[in-house]
Order: sequence, then structure tokens, then C-alpha cells
Amino acid sequence: MADKINGQDVTELVDDLLAGAVQCGASDIHFEPAAAELVVKYRQDGTLRNVETLPGAIRDNVISRLKVLGNLLTYRNDIPQEGRIELDRKLKKNVDSEQVSDMRLAVFPTIFGQRAVVRIFYRNVQLMELEQLGFSSAILSSLKDFAGQNQGLLLLTGPAGSGKSTTLAALLRHILKTSSGQKSIVALEDPVERIIEGVTQVQIPPQGAMDFPLALRSLLRQDPEVLMLGEVRDAESARIAVEAGLTGHLLMSTMHSGTCCGAMVRLLEMGLEPYQITSALCAVVNQRLVRKLCEHCKKPTGPEGIFQAGGCAKCQQTGYHGRVLIAEMVTMDGELRKAVLGRSDMETLEATLRHRGHMTLIQDGRRLLCQGLTSEDEIRRVCG
Repeated sequence: MADKINGQDVTELVDDLLAGAVQCGASDIHFEPAAAELVVKYRQDGTLRNVETLPGAIRDNVISRLKVLGNLLTYRNDIPQEGRIELDRKLKKNVDSEQVSDMRLAVFPTIFGQRAVVRIFYRNVQLMELEQLGFSSAILSSLKDFAGQNQGLLLLTGPAGSGKSTTLAALLRHILKTSSGQKSIVALEDPVERIIEGVTQVQIPPQGAMDFPLALRSLLRQDPEVLMLGEVRDAESARIAVEAGLTGHLLMSTMHSGTCCGAMVRLLEMGLEPYQITSALCAVVNQRLVRKLCEHCKKPTGPEGIFQAGGCAKCQQTGYHGRVLIAEMVTMDGELRKAVLGRSDMETLEATLRHRGHMTLIQDGRRLLCQGLTSEDEIRRVCG
């Protein structure tokens, strides 16, 4: 890209960086300002790698071009801004709109200038159905059982980028298919990441007058049967979600928590009564995405069937290509109900799960190890 940098053809440079990210399947593009340069990184298969170091002289021009694409205020450099990059004619020359469904832009001020991150959403037809996501047979069966119920609450936990929204979308499609489209389904999201035909989707703008609690409270009067809440963010939205799960609604949502027990403890810390949690909460799913070993260069090691990462041109010398799901699921049973009703702490809840033979994330990861899909190093990196 040196010729473009020297000529300061920033418009074409930015388009090429966006197109390059799509070509290698990156989920995010980071534009990180430094004292005398702008470092561009792609997040690919969950890890960041440097792809370009641009001179400081064009740093502001690159960010301004991104802000123009995202319909942001170019003259405001002192506040965070969020926007959506339209796949217009200029971008369509390089970015396949059949492959990419959306691009989201977030800009944030730093001491060296503005930092920008572009998140890319793909139209992945291989991850539309529950059976395609890679859950173990036991968790898949439990999720289908939940989808067939008439009321209750399901929480998905895990860090950003762990596939929670993809799982929720697949669950909604499963409910649509098994109910022959006869159920009223509403989803509240920020933002709407993928369109699901047959589901009423509502986008909650971050600075709008309608927030999640207000929208959720009003929607309960719209005669919905199934509700999807993008995230349980605070005590008020948690309380309304639990009440909905108690009053004849099937509700699913996400929560930022590292473990299943952590989600239950957080609900208690939000001020919900233990009897409300045990009555409404059906299950908690905690999930992660681990990198898949590159099929072209993975190397056998140790026990038969166990492989480690190699490195070749096809995987850009990383030894990995693509990602696969690992998960754990906790369903509310008698012993766990007693622990929650007693306001048990995290250690007590985890001991209760161990006593009943709970399958942890690491144990689910060993399932993939035996299939030769990932490595022990990757399981340790993701799970600790």
C-alpha cells in the first residue's frame, strides 16, 4: 500500500483495508494511534495481528474517512461516537455485500488522537441452525427442551465475541420452525446484528429515549410469547426479565459473566429475591470460541488423536484457521435451588455443581481435543 500512502489516497487506502479484512475473515479492524503512527490490526479467529503501520501524517485523515463512511460528526474529535458503515457503491467494488451483512464503527478519543474499531458481521449460512453451532449432544438436547417450553428464562454468558448472539438467533429460528411460525416472537437488540424473518426485531439506540427496561415493560403488553433481550445490563432489566419468565413468557438473554455460577450470583447482587431466580431461571449457558487447528499443518503429539499447531501459508503461520464452540450448561435442579435460596456465594455454588458431576468448559474442550479439532494450548489460552 506504499503507493497509496505516499500519494495520500486515503479513500482508496481505507477501502482496501476494509476489503482485506473481509477477505481474511476478520471480525474486527483496529485503528490504534501512537505518537508518530497509526497501527492497523485485524482480529482474526479471536486474536489480533498487525497488518499495517501508517505514518502519523495521514492518521487524522484515515479516521476522518472512517467517520464519513459511518455518518459520524467529523468535526467532533473529543467525544466517543458510534455509527454504521453503509456498503455503498464505492465499497461494493471491494466488499461483497452478499458476504457481509453489516459494518459497525466506534470512535474514541485518546492522547494521540482518535482510536477507531470497525466490527464486521458476516452472512454465515453454516451457523443458522442449532445443530450447526457445535454444541455437545447433551447441551443441544437441553436447549431444544427449553425452546419447547412456554415460559422461563435462559441466560447466555461469556465475553464479547464468544458467539452468544449467534446462539440466540439459532434458538429463535428453532422456535419458529418447531412452532410453524405460530408464536409471537419479539427481539430487543443494540444493535440488530442479523435479520431473522418471522421475528419482530426492535433496535434500541444507545442515546435514544427508549431504553431496554422501558421497551421490555411496554412489549409485555404487546402479547408476545417469546422474547429475546440483547443483554441484561442492570437491576431493572433483570427484574423485568425475571418477572416475564414467571408470567407466561419464554425469555432468553445474555449477561457478561465468566461462569454460570457468576451469572446467578450477579442476579442476587442486583437485588432479585432468590425465590424469583429459582422460579424463573431455567438454565445458564456459558460459552467460548476456540481456534481450530489448521488441517494443512497440524502435527500429532502425545496420545493418539491429539494434535498441536504447526504453521503454513494457508493459516498465515498461526497454525489455526477458523473457530469452534465449547460450552457448559447449568439447569436449575433441586440441589442448586436450595443453594440459591440460601444466597450461597460463588464457591458454594461451584462446589454444588462439582458434586453433581457438572461438565465444565475445559472438559467440553477435551471433547474437541479428542476429535483433533483444537490443541491443549488453545484450550488453556481461552479457559485459563
